[in-house]
Amino acid sequence: MKKYAVLTIMGALAGIFYWSCNKVGPASNMDQTCTPQFPQDTVTYNNYVEGIITTYCTPTCHNGGGTGPGDFRTYQGILPYVNLFPSYVISDNAIMPMGNAPLPKNIRDSLNIWIQNCEPQ
Repeated sequence: MKKYAVLTIMGALAGIFYWSCNKVGPASNMDQTCTPQFPQDTVTYNNYVEGIITTYCTPTCHNGGGTGPGDFRTYQGILPYVNLFPSYVISDNAIMPMGNAPLPKNIRDSLNIWIQNCEPQ
């Protein structure tokens, strides 16, 4: 009986986590006052991030018609999903990109800098 109660609670918590990650709305730093954490680093969407997204995310998944949600082919298209990058893309046990996770550490570090610097275009 305890086993089923624990599984039920874990399922409920997983559902709450899923809902909170997917229903809170865009959590991009662009929607709030943001202070760049690494102002000396100039990682921008146009000079770096777009190439990573084009290589790893949009070919089959995040292209507006692929298997993944969202259309990451534009800067505006990726912003609503940036809040998920720390756990899904940047962490050491990331699950994205599907089939290639985790990305090399230097790429994940650069994506983290971009996010911490308020996702400059």
